[in-house]
Amino acid sequence: METKWREVTSAECQDDFDDLLEVCVEIAAERIIENWGLGPVAVVNHMSLGQSVFRPEDEADTASTITAQEQLVGRLRAVADEVRSYAIVFDATAEGASNTHLEVLLEHREYAMHIHVPYVISDKRTFDLGPMKASVGRQLLWG
Repeated sequence: METKWREVTSAECQDDFDDLLEVCVEIAAERIIENWGLGPVAVVNHMSLGQSVFRPEDEADTASTITAQEQLVGRLRAVADEVRSYAIVFDATAEGASNTHLEVLLEHREYAMHIHVPYVISDKRTFDLGPMKASVGRQLLWG
């Protein structure tokens, strides 16, 4: 299969990252507030098919967050030619810790970011975000 490359603009990358981050926080808030927990979940922007959500094949067998992340990246590699950008979100709060936070890994064909998102759940309807911290991430899919 021939890879179809097209010119990527920084605006497209920024728009994708903004949208992916928003969707990831919404998914996290829903799952955490409902007490479902939040194992790694990938949100994918396809070249032509819109957006979809990937979960590890069998969440019950994923012994660690790293294993589940690797599984998601592996699934994305299988369709990498059709992926424009993606994000993986997971609750990175240590067991028993009081400082709760999400980790969001964002990757576009040209750039990767890592976002640390502190949060507080003050009641069953409120998911408050703290100041986010961003850093350059490591490309996992196209690196």
